[in-house]
Amino acid sequence: MKYFIGLVSLLLLISCEVNKVNNLKKLPIVYSPEYNIGFYGIQYLHPFDTGKYGKIVKHLNKTLGVKQQQFHRPYLISDNELLKVHTKSYLNSLQGSETVAKVAEMGILSKLPIGVINNKLLKPIKLATAGTLIAGNLALENGWAINLSGGYHHAKANKGEGFCFFADINLLIETLREESKIKKALIVDLDAHQGNGHESIHGKDKDIAIFDMYNYQIYPGERHLIPDIDYNIELKAHTKDKEYLQLLKENLPKAIAEQQPDIIIYVAGTDIYEKDPLGALSITKKGIIERDAFVFEQALNNKIPIVMTLSGGYHKDSGSIIGESIENLLKNVIELKID
Repeated sequence: MKYFIGLVSLLLLISCEVNKVNNLKKLPIVYSPEYNIGFYGIQYLHPFDTGKYGKIVKHLNKTLGVKQQQFHRPYLISDNELLKVHTKSYLNSLQGSETVAKVAEMGILSKLPIGVINNKLLKPIKLATAGTLIAGNLALENGWAINLSGGYHHAKANKGEGFCFFADINLLIETLREESKIKKALIVDLDAHQGNGHESIHGKDKDIAIFDMYNYQIYPGERHLIPDIDYNIELKAHTKDKEYLQLLKENLPKAIAEQQPDIIIYVAGTDIYEKDPLGALSITKKGIIERDAFVFEQALNNKIPIVMTLSGGYHKDSGSIIGESIENLLKNVIELKID
């Protein structure tokens, strides 16, 4: 009898804990453990930290007690959805290992079967692309949202490059417009690199404004796209916090006031970090956290929904920096009650 009572008590305890988890308040944050790309160690041949997303989740759990169950889970984006912004010939070309290797800038991938590549590389990126779509809708509902990946701002309609396979930013815009949820959008691209992908897709669209602040002395250097950037702010290599933040604070409020967008899509690359091997800028962790807070404050103060994507960041510190920045956003900018 004691054994039976003990078993019943244990089952009731488990049931209560499961109910607690199921009843946790969902946050407008999108994440899947599959965002983290594990590729038999091959991923370490590329400077991009493909496991930074999980590091962010661990940080938020440790500091704020946020549980994975509080995040929204993405689905696998379909080719039919991707055809809204990509050509069929480009999507078909991704069935060849050589094309994928070229986009990922990892020649060794050309030697692997496409089935392995689809499962280990393209699937996580397709999930993250859908994550941006979900985050966009969550932003319209909640005033803000974060996709803990995405921001593939080098992907063009007919090709991918710079580890960017799918134009998630442009796909979000087209999907929301198709559903009559927005008319005007403002892309705020603060990745260290020029956003040549979304500029080639939406640069001439009068309802889509692009604010791009980047190091003009590095990749991709597509100067012919500059006329399609509404707010083109070029930075020299090794620009530091003071100048960077001053330029941002002088120009972003003006862009928002002039455009009055229905949504802001924020490309929050951490490759501006002073130790990043590719960004060649000199922004500190403190500067990145202040940057993110300022962008969110401008959106929230103007009552414009904002969706944040993570984009580039090639130093091992990126995950912890993003974690600290989102912690600051939740506690001090959004002032979110986690429980």
